[in-house]
Amino acid sequence: MGALGHFLERQGIPTTGISLVREHTEVVRPPRALWVTFELGRPLGIPDDAGFQRRVAKAALDLLGRTDGPLIADYPEHIDEPADFTGWACPIGLAPASVESLSAEIDRLATWYDRAVEAQGRTTVGVSGLDMEAAGALVTGALDGALPPAQALKEALDDLRAYYLEAASAFPDPGTAATRKKWFWEETRLAQAMLALQPKLAASEDQQHRILGNLTMIPATERHRLG
Repeated sequence: MGALGHFLERQGIPTTGISLVREHTEVVRPPRALWVTFELGRPLGIPDDAGFQRRVAKAALDLLGRTDGPLIADYPEHIDEPADFTGWACPIGLAPASVESLSAEIDRLATWYDRAVEAQGRTTVGVSGLDMEAAGALVTGALDGALPPAQALKEALDDLRAYYLEAASAFPDPGTAATRKKWFWEETRLAQAMLALQPKLAASEDQQHRILGNLTMIPATERHRLG
């Protein structure tokens, strides 16, 4: 989008945007960008908080008045979600991530995912065009050394992570976004697979694999989990 901004500006159309990965933005140097510290997939910050999201959008739009670009402005607000895990537990009894296969874990979440979709009337799963079994097989193959194209792998992982978190939102006690995030990264086979994939992608000769492994697959807030 930053590169598209340069093209539009040459046509006399001012542009602005929101940056979630500052390293990318510093390379592209778009005419105007608002850098936020939120996790990937949440460019406007706190879910279901219209006031917060409105402030973020306004801050990005306010940059349209700036003529000193290319520029990256820092958004001043940060998200500090309460980490109250009292009484929250996954109701499906996942086996330890090192024991249960990824395909079995995906299958065990299917009922909860279906309930979440029925309750919400929508899903964010689908960008890869794969069903979850096929997406899981793609990830398993990558772990075994058969790295698919980076974009295909990224889309499969995005779908799987959305599938897991949407399923968790339908648990009898869904907890908070923070508890579901903690559950995902600490208790699931998928998260373990993603952490194991990172060094394989980072060492790849393919530039897009390296970008996925080093910048976009593991959120900055979870990179401390890398060995």
